[in-house]
Amino acid sequence: MKNTMVGNTLVGLAACLFVGMSLMDCGPQSPVSGMVGSGGNAAGAGNGGNGAGAGNGGNRGGQTGIVHNLGGSTSTGTDTGGDDAGIGQSLAAVWPPPSPPFVNVTDAATGAYALGPPLTSSGDAGAVGGGSGTSTPATQCAALLGVVRDFKMGNQSGGHPDFETAPVADDPGIVASTLGPDGKPTYANTTGGNTPSTHGKAYFDQWYNDVPGVNMSYILALHLVNDANGTPTCAATLPNSSFFPLDNQGFGNQGQNHNFSFTTEIHTAFTYKGGEQFTFSGDDDLFVFINNQRVINKGGRHAQESQTVLIDSLGLTVGNVYDIAVFHAERHTNQSNFEIQTTLSFVNCGKVNNIIY
Repeated sequence: MKNTMVGNTLVGLAACLFVGMSLMDCGPQSPVSGMVGSGGNAAGAGNGGNGAGAGNGGNRGGQTGIVHNLGGSTSTGTDTGGDDAGIGQSLAAVWPPPSPPFVNVTDAATGAYALGPPLTSSGDAGAVGGGSGTSTPATQCAALLGVVRDFKMGNQSGGHPDFETAPVADDPGIVASTLGPDGKPTYANTTGGNTPSTHGKAYFDQWYNDVPGVNMSYILALHLVNDANGTPTCAATLPNSSFFPLDNQGFGNQGQNHNFSFTTEIHTAFTYKGGEQFTFSGDDDLFVFINNQRVINKGGRHAQESQTVLIDSLGLTVGNVYDIAVFHAERHTNQSNFEIQTTLSFVNCGKVNNIIY
């Protein structure tokens, strides 16, 4: 079992649905009173608006939440499987999520982003548990939740050599084509060598795992809204925006005008309906896995790049639910860009420390 703590408590951290660019009103929210404990049982409950969420322990069994559906009704979903004890969550209908407090709330060219509280865990944020869970259905989320990990630049004392000082290069050979069994990218070079922009497996394995003294992890919230074409988007990209969720947080800006050395990790799932697409843009490294298979591979310390995946090309079955995992690294000063644009119908608002929101 994994113990999970965000600050002192993990409270009321999730999001309701939106229609177009207008958020649904779910009513006033109450914080979750339960915490995941180290024993076999844990319980949490939340109340807010028209619904309440409750869960009780044992291998992530019984994690239940209420989602406010279109038209003001509510529905219930239960998360089964995995290896966390269950914890209930109340859902927030406003941006940014009001509890716990979020900082660096930033409007992007389209949508917005914000930084949540520090995350500490005996496990790894976003890692896959011992079984697959199900959650409340969602069409689009006001906030898609993930994790950002701050690193010291390689030119700082105790810094990470893959950040800032690594050579500039497109580097498509960093990660293997299949997601690892822990839900993390696997370093492709298994012979002990490096790639043009990385310094070996041991250093790469720190990018998306919590390592005390090496990185500091925080909750990240991405606010997706409809762009001019009606496609849900969070675009913190050139020429009109940038992506700096960790400014003056973690290890600090390290002498720069922004905090440039960090990674981003997002886990969610979608129901395949046919005709969808997923576009990811940014710098530096961009990796996306759908159904555990790599579908976007833009590794390396490079300027902003973009790739679109036509979901119909992946051989999926209409009506089935598939996992999607998004990994990003910002490794060099001067620019930081991040954009997700998608027509996918997410079934949850993100998975952090095996808790599905």
